[in-house]
Parts: sequence; C-alpha cells; structure tokens
Amino acid sequence: MFQTTTDAQLTGNPIDEVIGGTIHYAALTTAAKLGLFATLEERGPLSAEELAEAVGATADGIRAVADVVAVLGWLTLEDGRYRNGPLAERWLGEKVEYDFTPALLWAYELINVMWELPQAVRDGKPAQSLWERWENNPDAGRDFSEYMKIKSRLTVDSIVDAIELPEGARRLLDLGGSHGLHSMAMCRRHPELTATIMDLEEALANTGPAVEKAGLADRVSLRRGSFLSGDLGSDYDVVFLFEIVHNHTDEENRDLIARAAKALRPGGRIVVLEDVRGAELDAHNVAFSLAMFACSGDRTYSFPEISGWLTDAGLGGVQQIQLPSSVSLVIGTK
Repeated sequence: MFQTTTDAQLTGNPIDEVIGGTIHYAALTTAAKLGLFATLEERGPLSAEELAEAVGATADGIRAVADVVAVLGWLTLEDGRYRNGPLAERWLGEKVEYDFTPALLWAYELINVMWELPQAVRDGKPAQSLWERWENNPDAGRDFSEYMKIKSRLTVDSIVDAIELPEGARRLLDLGGSHGLHSMAMCRRHPELTATIMDLEEALANTGPAVEKAGLADRVSLRRGSFLSGDLGSDYDVVFLFEIVHNHTDEENRDLIARAAKALRPGGRIVVLEDVRGAELDAHNVAFSLAMFACSGDRTYSFPEISGWLTDAGLGGVQQIQLPSSVSLVIGTK
C-alpha cells in the first residue's frame, strides 16, 4: 500500500490505495514501454546504469521505475542488479507460453485515454475514438490487436467447443476478427469450413502472416475495411461478432446485426461473444464498461438488449451460453 501514515487506526486508507495503484500502474507500464523486461530476459541481471544504457534512458529514472516494479514482484533486486522476477518470468517475454507484454503496452496507451475521461463524461463521448487515435498512432492499434490475440488464446478452445454450426456449414464471416485466432480455430475444427475476416487495416497488420504460418491461406481470407456500413455479402452460414458490440452504440449494433442477418442463408446463425451485463453490478463488467466509455463512448450490454437486436433482425431461438471466463456467447438462428 502507498502509505501516508503508520498509525494502525488509519492504515488501509482507501485514498492511499488509489494513489498507490496509480503509481504502480505507471511504473509497470513504463517498464514495458521502455523494454526493461525484454532487455533483462535477453541479457540477464543488470545494474541500473547498465539497464539505462541498454534502453537509452537515465540511470536515476530507471532506478526509480525498477524499484517500484521490484516491490510489485515483477523484478528482483539483488546486489545492486535487477533481473526479471517470478511474475515477469511467468507472463512476459518470448520464452513464455503466454506473453502478455502487449497487454502492458496497451495499458500504457490506456493511461492517455483515461486521462481524458472527465471531459468524455461531460461530452457524452471521447474527443477521439480508439480508431481515430490509431490513425496517428498505428503502433497502439497493433499493440491492442496483439493483446487481444494473446488474451484470446486463453479462451479460444472453450469458445470453439461451445459453438454448434448449422448442418452443412461452409462459410464463416468473422466481423472484427482482427488476429484471426477464432476463424483459424474454427477451420481447423471443421475441415469443410472457410472463413472471411473483416477488420480495419491496422487490426489485420499481422493476421496475414499468421494465417500463412498456420497453413490456412487457402481457407481464411482477409477483407480490409469497416463493417459499420455497407453490404457484408451473402450466403454465409455463420457470422461472428466477437467482443465488438461494446465498442458501438445501440443504434450501430442494431444496424450491424440487421445487415449481418441479411448476409446469412436461411438456417444460418449469428454468434455474439461479449461481456454480458447482468442484473447485479459486477466489478469486472462495470470497470470494463467504463473503459469502453472512455475509449469510444459506449458500454457493455445486457442479454435482453443483445437478444432484442437479434430478434428484431428476424433471428429466433436466441440463447446465452456462459463460458468459463467473463464472457458469454449469445446465438440467434435465421
């Protein structure tokens, strides 16, 4: 805790926790942004002076940041030399199974987004959406896409297990599919299936090579552009809207799902993957919803809202499938 007193009756001051959390957040994301974890993974224990020289910074600045990160357990400090701690060795770097470095790089950008939250609350939306920000800062868009990719690796199997395709399904349209993990996993599971991933240029920056590496270039194609307007195609058996409706207004989602429904053949399905808002306040969902408001002026939605969009688009048999994480599948059939 970031303490301003040692008085036992005053410790646990919640305001201190807020201030301390802010400092911890800034130190950890700065360490990732400067490349401290990657440098230590490659070169081993280094002094503050050596680490500063390696990343192009000052020794005093590196020491100030690294000491906080060491207190948090992401680094260790022994005999004046820093090395990656147990948390970094588990979650960061090229050698780990799940490298969440892109999450910290995205969190660094999120600081800038959240800094403008008071004005966004006054105006009802941020001055710039994420996509507008990314036009001038494509690296942030790529960091976000890579974060979504590594996060999705934790849940992709359970998602694919839960999705039942229509009989004889051949064509999948993956709107906002970005990294392509879900489309590729579906194609591996269903050898007769082909997929089209539609997303913005920056979101698809690394998707083509990933599809090639997976040996699926003949079955997974990329369509660059916005899915918020225009014709989406036709005769698809299934359309994915995975973790995108929270980035759009009720009106936009209603229109998007109506156009997605038109792209389906009879018997086809729309599959929505979302952090569905429940009747009771949930700490994760409300925090996520606030972040979405700061990023795009939008929020998380409830099952009745999502179900209503599907029903109004002419789909029936709407069901919600809770996955072993914070997200659910909401599925409707044409």
